[in-house]
Amino acid sequence: MYLRGFLLFLSLFLSTQLYAQDSLMNSEYSLRNDNDFYLLNDSDRYYSNGLIFNYRWVPKLTSGQDSTKRVFDVGVAHRIYTPQDLLISDFEEFHRPYAGILSGSVSYTTYRKKTTRRSIGLEFGLIGKASGGQGFQEWYHNAVGFPAPRGWEYQIPNEFIIDFKGEFDRQIVLTPGVLDLISSSSFSLGSGFTHAMQRVDIRLGKLQWLRNSAFTNALIGRGSDQTPRHNYIFLGYGLQYVAHNITIDGSIWNDNAPHTETSRPWVRHLRVGFASSSRNATFKFTYNWSSPEVSHIGRHAYIALELQLRFLKKD
Repeated sequence: MYLRGFLLFLSLFLSTQLYAQDSLMNSEYSLRNDNDFYLLNDSDRYYSNGLIFNYRWVPKLTSGQDSTKRVFDVGVAHRIYTPQDLLISDFEEFHRPYAGILSGSVSYTTYRKKTTRRSIGLEFGLIGKASGGQGFQEWYHNAVGFPAPRGWEYQIPNEFIIDFKGEFDRQIVLTPGVLDLISSSSFSLGSGFTHAMQRVDIRLGKLQWLRNSAFTNALIGRGSDQTPRHNYIFLGYGLQYVAHNITIDGSIWNDNAPHTETSRPWVRHLRVGFASSSRNATFKFTYNWSSPEVSHIGRHAYIALELQLRFLKKD
């Protein structure tokens, strides 16, 4: 199923290359799947699966408006978190609890300079059985003939969550159009996730300014009619301070979860991947690795596949 989805991603991406136009794109749809299945090592644990859909658009330009580029984004995401082994029935042996999250998001991004990006937003939704995480995983395992997961009855209980998020990115050019560094500072504050993170990515390839790059989902609006096809590889390292993670620690309001663990305060992140873009489409492949999120568990890795399609929406 996942391999068929990957092939569909590629076929859609390649087909859009044939119809690239020299027009300003003002809207974009993106679909991303995160899964450790793509590692082909029989792993199915911790952050088990994520499906994220986003729609982005730029407001209509008016006469006299400044040169700031503005992008609005709305999204829907479904994520599943599991223990280290889906066949363990004793929750006291779980490295982390079962948890499912169904969320929506809104954000507003500005590019006042060609080398900087600022974004603020809200993410809100449901954790617990109401999210559909248990139902989806049990249905999928039954449909493909995998063993039924055990222990979902000990998942983090139903609760509404809301988080305020922000991010600031800065591009540091090392070799114009070929090599650069991207510094990213981000935070989340709320009832679901409270953390702060500093990341640095190095990119190599045919590069664009940050305000017109697939790296920051900025290939719509100003400059999108003049941005050539470009490809690059990237390597990033990040350090995250975690104050609260509801999928591990449980609710900040009560202790009614049948099983919780304690998040480690410091988590390291590593990612490596590539992106290929035309005016109409982008395909991204990213390998993500993180150090243990709980003191006695192992490291975790997964692959993210993302397809973005851009359009000229008529008024």
